[in-house]
Amino acid sequence: MDHPHKKPNEVEQLKSKLLMQVAWYCLFLHAMLILIFLFVEVELLAVFNVLSVATWWFGIKLLQRDHLSLALRIFSLEVTAHSIVVCVLIGTEYGFQFYLWAASCLLLLDVQLKLKQAVIWCTTIIVLFAYTYVGFAHPPYVIAYHEYAPYIHFLNVVVCGIPMIYTIGLIREITINQRKELETLAAHDSLTHLFNRRYALGLIQRAQKSCATQQTPICVVMADIDHFKRVNDRYGHERGDEVIFRVSGQLKQHLNSADIGVRWGGEEFLLVLPNCSLAEAQKRIENIRQAVEAMSFNADDLHVTMSFGIALWRSTQSFESALKHADIALYNSKHKGRNTLTVAPESV
Repeated sequence: MDHPHKKPNEVEQLKSKLLMQVAWYCLFLHAMLILIFLFVEVELLAVFNVLSVATWWFGIKLLQRDHLSLALRIFSLEVTAHSIVVCVLIGTEYGFQFYLWAASCLLLLDVQLKLKQAVIWCTTIIVLFAYTYVGFAHPPYVIAYHEYAPYIHFLNVVVCGIPMIYTIGLIREITINQRKELETLAAHDSLTHLFNRRYALGLIQRAQKSCATQQTPICVVMADIDHFKRVNDRYGHERGDEVIFRVSGQLKQHLNSADIGVRWGGEEFLLVLPNCSLAEAQKRIENIRQAVEAMSFNADDLHVTMSFGIALWRSTQSFESALKHADIALYNSKHKGRNTLTVAPESV
């Protein structure tokens, strides 16, 4: 069940904004058709377009009140009825039947309509489209300037196609962006935006295989914020989250594109540095340690430091073994008084 204070769905908001643009486009189109049908002396269709303008105006008001589903159904009904009436009166030579395709597409945007129902209705509309070519072959009206029918047909196809292309194109972009967002959420920790533990394991294994193949060194670093429990106990969890966020920012600043930074759990971080020797890793981690130590916070008495354990991941070792050595080195850094880095004895 949706909570009454649930954040509005961004995709539905974008869809509503998109549909609003299409609705105004169609409203002005019908307003122009009033004048055109009066000019060619088909007053009945001019009157029908007055009703269409009123319908689209009503639909726009529904969109402004967030009644997206109802507006979609009204728009689809209007487009369907309008296309059929025009074809009944003046035939299919002018291309008004192509708006039935637009009505079908509009219904598919209604997520409150079950897929089976939507498919049935859309199929019915497409069948109506096909029927116009055999059912309305002898219209009662032959309008003035009949010789321009091919050009009007061409114009109707274009006018009908533009909003369909625009709508489907934007929905495509929304879908792609949403997929990217989901991929990012699946791969990254929500607070630090570093990789999460589950996703990082695959990256780490691939990085190690690459280094083993190229016979280049790779280092594993365990890092931990010193006395973090005191930060939470004294300043609160909100300040604690700020500390984690700021520290992760320092880590990201000192990582290159090949490095893998992971929030391993709580205030603990894992860094995997491919193509990085032990000496280079020590130098880089010392830069991180100093950068973290130099951070300042609004709370004047809040001072943050980190401890590090570094291990060289040999090609004959498993990841678990290299991680264990880095973890022991981190423990030794804590034992030595924190705010320092230690290299695992096995790596020397």
